[in-house]
Amino acid sequence: MKAAARLHYLALGCAVVPVLLVAVSCGGEGGEPLAAATTLASPTSLPSPTSLPSPEGTVMPISEGREPYRVGWTVPASVPAIPLREADTVWQQIAASATLTKPVLRPTYLPPALTELRRLDSGLPLLFELVYSDASRQKWLSLAAGGIGSTILPSPRSQQEQVIIRGTLATYQLFDTMDPAGDASLLWEEPGTWGAPGDPTLPNLDHVTYYITSYGFSKDDLIKVANSLRPVGE
Repeated sequence: MKAAARLHYLALGCAVVPVLLVAVSCGGEGGEPLAAATTLASPTSLPSPTSLPSPEGTVMPISEGREPYRVGWTVPASVPAIPLREADTVWQQIAASATLTKPVLRPTYLPPALTELRRLDSGLPLLFELVYSDASRQKWLSLAAGGIGSTILPSPRSQQEQVIIRGTLATYQLFDTMDPAGDASLLWEEPGTWGAPGDPTLPNLDHVTYYITSYGFSKDDLIKVANSLRPVGE
């Protein structure tokens, strides 16, 4: 079972801008050193990284003897799988289409289980999204940019932490503490540009929202992937 990725639209002033809403998962091993990460949890939604909560927080108690929470998303089999050896071509296509999303970052590290990818966006200039998975689509990791990721805590057993990604404060969310390799996400605002100045129909921001979701990997795996991101072509 996994996370849900859906394309919605957000009104920015008088403009209608594509917005990516995703629900997620995670799990694995070795990442970059983190700043002290404190756990945050609440049954209600939390702000996005533009106004992250203070480090103080408490973990909601976990009920014993209940099934792990699941988001329920699966990698779409209807989208053709692309072998990992062709990833360079896919990323060049993304960089060519996502012209209002800068920087376009790609992972230089992936957990060994991931062997194929699928591009899920439609070539829009304001966003991109793709998902890596194993051949059975039982483990996966998605990467999206140029939208807004969900920070809603869906279960009393969900929890959030603040961590440092690429020198920026990020929100890591585990959907169920009973399942540390289950659905998880990582959300942060990457310095850059999103939209275009001087056009009232487009956003004009000094950052790009990046959102990683996964199933079957640990928090350390997710952080290691995020810290490996580099601009396409570098």
